[in-house]
Amino acid sequence: MNDEELELARADAIKADRCFSKGRLRDEFRMKPKPGVEPVSFYKNGYGGQFGVYRIADCQPMKNKACSPASEKQIRAQSILSIKARMRSNLAKASVVAERWVNLEPLVLDTETTGLGERDQVIELAVTDIRGDVLLNTRLRPTVKISPQAMDVHGISEGELTNEPMWPQIAPALAQLLSGRHVVIFNSSFDSRLLRQTAGAFGDHMPWWEERNLLCAMTLAADAFGSTNRHGTISLADATYQASVVWKGQAHSAATDAIATADLVTEIATVHRELEAQLQELQAKVIWNDRTILRRKPQIFFGLAEGPSEAHRP
Repeated sequence: MNDEELELARADAIKADRCFSKGRLRDEFRMKPKPGVEPVSFYKNGYGGQFGVYRIADCQPMKNKACSPASEKQIRAQSILSIKARMRSNLAKASVVAERWVNLEPLVLDTETTGLGERDQVIELAVTDIRGDVLLNTRLRPTVKISPQAMDVHGISEGELTNEPMWPQIAPALAQLLSGRHVVIFNSSFDSRLLRQTAGAFGDHMPWWEERNLLCAMTLAADAFGSTNRHGTISLADATYQASVVWKGQAHSAATDAIATADLVTEIATVHRELEAQLQELQAKVIWNDRTILRRKPQIFFGLAEGPSEAHRP
């Protein structure tokens, strides 16, 4: 409370002739008993001891402690502690993981599908590099119907897919592109399942699909920003919002979502690098200042001066 509110609270308590312990006097009213004032009563606390209470009318305001402004060294030390605390955060820990991913130069994959079920298939697929450059962007003609719910999300109709290639026509190019590469996918378990279902509809067992090389950006984002639902996950929209990623197209198209996923991972990766750079800069200033102080420290020499002293001069 401000000074005016504090004075009103004191006046109301004095008018009501209320009594308080030293702790409440200090914390609520910034007051303490006047010298020589005795408690009006004693009470037991929960630890077997006792404490006294004082009439607030017998108390006096405490003096405000004058706080000298923090020195440059203190401000720098506080900044270092603050950065180190941020480096222990969930976001910073996730950032270390994202940095490792970026260093792997992975590809990023996204799909749009006919639905979420066990027979649904991929109808749009895109692959980018980790910088967001599109390497593959294609639609596919499925062997099953598109569910109305899925169409409401991505807006792709069956009529638009009439002349599009089917899975066997694009699988070789996809296999060659992904061969030996780590692949980042937002919700990798879902896209992996739908790709297998799509291939399976044509008798393709996808022996080249290495699930051990998949990196789930949804798990990374949930670790960084926390989950937003009872499943312990987070949506791509929420994750990109938290990371301040600017979308480069309409959401729920495979290429746009893949680019957003790439940008999300690289943005998370920058957090740890930036904190490390800030910490190194502050620590370098501390070392430089300490060396400067040592250079300026007066040097005191003990011993005989060269030449005759004043007393021995003729």
